Amino acid sequence: MKRIIKKKMLIAGACLAILAGCKRDSDYVKSTPSTYISNLDLRKLYRGSELVLTKDVMRGATVVTGQVTSDHSGNNLPAGLLFLQNTRQTGSGIDSLRGMAINIGAAAANYIPGDSVNVVIEGGVLKRVNGILQITGVAASGVQKVGSNVKLKVIPISALSMLAKPENFEGCLGVVYNCNFEPNIGVETLEGVKRLNEGSGDMQMNVNSTANFRAELLPWSANVQGIVLPSATTGVPQIWPRRKADFIATSIIVDPNVPLGPNPAIIAGYFANPSGTDANYEYIQFMATQDLDFRQKPFTVYTTNNAGASTPTGYPVNGWNTGGLRTYKFSITKGTVAKGNFFYVGGYKQIAGITSTDISQANWVVSKLYNDNEGDDGTGDKTANLLANSGNAAGVAIFATNSVSMTTEPSDVVFFAGNGNIYSNGMGYSITTNDLYSTLNGTTPQPFYKQGTNTIGFAAPVDSEFSYLGGVYDAAAKKWTVKRVHKTIPVAKAAPLSVIEKMPGVTKVEN
Repeated sequence: MKRIIKKKMLIAGACLAILAGCKRDSDYVKSTPSTYISNLDLRKLYRGSELVLTKDVMRGATVVTGQVTSDHSGNNLPAGLLFLQNTRQTGSGIDSLRGMAINIGAAAANYIPGDSVNVVIEGGVLKRVNGILQITGVAASGVQKVGSNVKLKVIPISALSMLAKPENFEGCLGVVYNCNFEPNIGVETLEGVKRLNEGSGDMQMNVNSTANFRAELLPWSANVQGIVLPSATTGVPQIWPRRKADFIATSIIVDPNVPLGPNPAIIAGYFANPSGTDANYEYIQFMATQDLDFRQKPFTVYTTNNAGASTPTGYPVNGWNTGGLRTYKFSITKGTVAKGNFFYVGGYKQIAGITSTDISQANWVVSKLYNDNEGDDGTGDKTANLLANSGNAAGVAIFATNSVSMTTEPSDVVFFAGNGNIYSNGMGYSITTNDLYSTLNGTTPQPFYKQGTNTIGFAAPVDSEFSYLGGVYDAAAKKWTVKRVHKTIPVAKAAPLSVIEKMPGVTKVEN
């Protein structure tokens, strides 16, 4: 036995010796570093002090390639700066779009948006000048135009997103939809640093004294496109329109003497259970039945969630102002909306939850992160579930006032799902006379939901489906001529805004 074991050990040892004597193949794939570097990787190199861009620093790269976004024809961008944006050249391009400024002097004006260029940046210096991260020391001869008329990606901007991650937006071409200003109408011009609000918070717009559109009058609201740059003095990110065409007025002029009708705004739909998390992604769709200016006449939106775990428990002793996890308040104090048009209140401006299509181009009068912030005027705790899907009753009401009491009649109201502690002995959620409810049963008052005949509730929301209500409202007669009926439609994450605004059967306003 010992002889056998010894023999096996000798054989094994011989095998190991043979293997050790073999020439080892390479265990890695030989490759040549790319000569191109993305803006995302360039920006990562900056650590707060000047950096010479050597080949070693850029790991073999010498060139940045991208699409030109700057347009110096309007004389509002910093002179000499060529702005490029690109995504990563390798791997996933998701969330890798970044901008960069390259100082090439007067030659920057020779390039226009949509030009595709390669720029030799080896030997240049990456640093901040007047607050702007840029590459200096690059010769104009180092720029090679390789294409034109490239369709540029324009990033929708909100105060929430831009102020949270300003580095992601700096140097990029962005657009702010339906942003609201507080101008001296008919007198104030675009020139200067103007504060604007697009429903989620305040941001700034910069128009220099050199801009050839500086004397244009500032409207109540506009869509503003431009390059995002930090203020030289404060570092706060600002949007710089490049030319007159980047600033498009969107506000309407509403005669303040025209009284509000009984239902100036109606509820058209809601997304109560988006895919992924509900937190900050639920929203409500409304329609105006007459021209509205919320500066002149503020409105209020409330939601109510009566799940068993929602506190305070029991009946809503303060109606829509009960607060806690039972009701949540949004104040609408900015923006305009034309008769027959949609407007929105909710969290992030995305159509179907996290990672879905951005729908900032819709008219968002309020975009508020309700999972991170209490309701306005302290009415409503932070909540991950604004529009309930527990099976107990939930609802939405919009009021044509910001002063709401237990018996204030809303402009419109709808409820969905089941029961719960909704109404008892004069305590409840006030309703209005619409296609679903009535404040009178004959001559008997019934001003609350679940009181008398006010028992209608739409079906519970369906996961990942938008609830659209349809119906036709006669604005001249001030009444519903076709009742709303709850329907749902699946909404893919890549769906466009038209899925919820232009499909057959959406709510309509007729004269």
